[in-house]
Amino acid sequence: MKNRNLEFNFKTHQQCLSVYSGLILVIMILFASQTFAQSTIPADTAGTLQSGKEVSGKKKSFKMTTLTFGGNGALFTRVNNQNTIMTGGRGSATFNHRYTIGGGGWGMTKGVEVESNNPDTYAFAKMGYGGIDFGYLFFPGEKLNIGTKLLIAGGAVFKETVPESKDNSFRMFPVLEPNIYYQVSLGKLFRFEMGASYRYIWGTNLPYASDRDLSGISCYIGFLVRACNCD
Repeated sequence: MKNRNLEFNFKTHQQCLSVYSGLILVIMILFASQTFAQSTIPADTAGTLQSGKEVSGKKKSFKMTTLTFGGNGALFTRVNNQNTIMTGGRGSATFNHRYTIGGGGWGMTKGVEVESNNPDTYAFAKMGYGGIDFGYLFFPGEKLNIGTKLLIAGGAVFKETVPESKDNSFRMFPVLEPNIYYQVSLGKLFRFEMGASYRYIWGTNLPYASDRDLSGISCYIGFLVRACNCD
């Protein structure tokens, strides 16, 4: 019975983290496509009227040029000095062929061992995080993109034990993750993405793992679906 309850708790926490990241991703993509579809800024400073008509000058536009709806991927990192894999996904919209705004998140599929207060129990922790990212493309192109982005996210970590005990915890924390990446087009609809990042976490105040134990360098791969070229 305890094993069934423990398995239920694992699935519940993992589903919560996945839904949290997915909701952020969908909201940010919808926000980008609806709000920033096209915005124009007048560049004429004369502002004078002639014969009842406004003098029109040149206009600078800020518009969406590419919408990458999203995709799935795997992130390879170390947590609490142990190698682990996190799964998740991201998506973004590109403006003026240079600026990107999107969202994404990652969640652990397998827990990492942590210190236990009871020598007769095995303790482990899982974590996940998700949020919005802002980026810039250094080398934009149809076949190859090279860029950088900053993920501003929120995350959560929870601890469980086997057999189940009261030595459990759940904690939320902020995350900053700068990233550099490149994308290669695989036809008209798909893109392969590979990148490296550093995950910076603070404010956890956990007895079994420090902020430094949860932070670290990551490498990831992913496959994205390109929704459209919006020029």
